[in-house]
This record gives sequence, structure tokens and C-alpha cells, in this order.
Amino acid sequence: MYLVATPIGNLADISLRALHVLDLADAIACEDTRHTGQLLRAYGLASKGASNLVALHQHNETSAAQDIINRLTAGERVVYVSDAGTPAISDPGAKLVHWVRKAGFRVMPLPGPSSVITALCAAGVVEEGGFLFEGFLPNSSKQRQTRLEQLASSSYPVIFLEAPHRIQALADDLAVFNQRLVTAARELTKQFEEIITVAALDWGPRLKAQPQSARGEFVIILHPAWQTATLTH
Repeated sequence: MYLVATPIGNLADISLRALHVLDLADAIACEDTRHTGQLLRAYGLASKGASNLVALHQHNETSAAQDIINRLTAGERVVYVSDAGTPAISDPGAKLVHWVRKAGFRVMPLPGPSSVITALCAAGVVEEGGFLFEGFLPNSSKQRQTRLEQLASSSYPVIFLEAPHRIQALADDLAVFNQRLVTAARELTKQFEEIITVAALDWGPRLKAQPQSARGEFVIILHPAWQTATLTH
């Protein structure tokens, strides 16, 4: 089974290898068959064998995984893609990978677009020793604040993902970090891409003053505790 990363916005970011594997596939498992169908049409692949789409998302991952294993057993080439970016990173796919490997089949990941790495490259975070990927915080305000308290002393940059309808709440919660820097990247690789770095205390009010800046999917980077708006070196 192949894991293929797809563009997070700009269709030109697909790799030549990804196109080759999609063209060879007997079946493509994906989050949304309509979305992936549009993607295949954009690359001229909709009329080929790879147009055999299988829906696999967070609500049917268990049952759909068995279908994928049956196809692999029958000798089919199967590709799994998420709607955008690298599969199984804060997206469905991790359970599928586990069960496919447990069934004795090889999983081949293809490198490609990732909103997390794209945002991190542009953040200007200078820190040796890596970063902490947190993903989506809990929906509950209390649980979210508790988790942020646990992360407060981290010496690493902390990376969050967030949807537009919850971004203001997250910005307000991050205000407790005062002058600690936050990089907010939205609509990466798309027409209205925006990457800003501000003090955590200032980000929430900025969003309220500029509602258009709350649109789109977000990657947020909380800079290390020592990196603040008053000391950035």
C-alpha cells in the first residue's frame, strides 16, 4: 500500500512520483471521494484505473481497512491519500497503516507536501533539538487551557493545527503567554497565504480587528519560552 501526500493548496506541488503511483493504482482510498476525484481530474487521471475510489475516513476506518486488506490480498495496488498534505498526521490513515502492516503487507510512504513543515520553515524559529507537534487541542475550553499550561515550560517550539471557526478561541487562550512569539500561518500555498509572527498577547486582538485573517486552515507555532517579542536572538 502506498501513502501519497497531496498538495495543501497549490496543485503544482504534486510530485512526479506521486502522479506515477496514482496512475498505476488499482484503487485509491481517500477521505472524500469527491475531493479526490477532482484532484485526479486536474492531473488527467480520472479516466484511468486509478479512478476506483474507496472512501476511508474517521467514521469508517475500521471497516474500510478490511476492504483495503482484501484488495491487497487479491494482488491490487492500493494508494491512500488524505484530502490535503501527508496522510496519517492529524488525519485518518494511522489505523489503516497499523492494520495493513499487521496483515503482513508493506506500506510505502511517498514524501510530499506538509503544512506543518511548510509553516515551520517560514517561522524563523531558531532552536536545536527539534520541535513538539501537538496537533489539534481539545474542544473543551477548560481542557485546552489545561493542556496549554502543561506546554508552557516547553523549551521546544510547539506546533498546533486549528480550523477557522475555533481560531479566535485559541488566540485568546494563547494570550497567557504574553510576549512569547506566535507564528500563525494560514492558507499555505494558496492565493491568500498569510504568515505573521506576533506576541501571543497581541494575536487575539489582531484577529478581532481583521476578521479576514481568521479565514482558512491554520498552522500555529508557539515559539520557545526564551524567544519573545522583546528578545528574539
